[in-house]
Amino acid sequence: MTLGEKGFQTDTQLVETLPNSNIVFYHFTKEDKLESIFSNGLYSYRPVACPKPPQEFEHCYLVEGFLEPFPKWLKQNIYFGNLGIESVQNYIGNVLLRIEVPFDYPGIYIADYAHVIECKYWRITGKQPLGLGYHCQNGYEATQAYVNSYIPIKDYIGGHLAPVVQVLRRNRGITIPDRYISISSIQPLT
Repeated sequence: MTLGEKGFQTDTQLVETLPNSNIVFYHFTKEDKLESIFSNGLYSYRPVACPKPPQEFEHCYLVEGFLEPFPKWLKQNIYFGNLGIESVQNYIGNVLLRIEVPFDYPGIYIADYAHVIECKYWRITGKQPLGLGYHCQNGYEATQAYVNSYIPIKDYIGGHLAPVVQVLRRNRGITIPDRYISISSIQPLT
């Protein structure tokens, strides 16, 4: 069940599908990583992390992105304010890449980052605006809920408060080859 199905106000952005059926999404990176990205592709360093990953996600690593160049939920979320953009600027980078992959590209999901932001917000303010009851001291419930929120991109019809694209592969390695990557014509953080 999505947070939208529980009655929360959701992000309205859906998956961008082109006339040729390709899917488009966006990824922020740091300028010093561009040479490597355009020589090889986007490499998955981060594991799917939660206390009990579903079997299909065990030993998987991921690359993250967004459904649009600068999602509204990053800067003006009714629950979390601008906490999303602070995370992007502090950890992800400010160069926006455009990713265009075939519709049947394997391992693409949409997850709801609101589960994770709930605990980040609590660490700053002492409040949990969604009231999901997570024990944010350890983050186990929030990260489990985050991974449990994965919906295959082909099946995503909305329902997430803070949708994030997750592209998974078994083990570490190039998840998105360079041929699918370009610099976005929109650069919202530069």
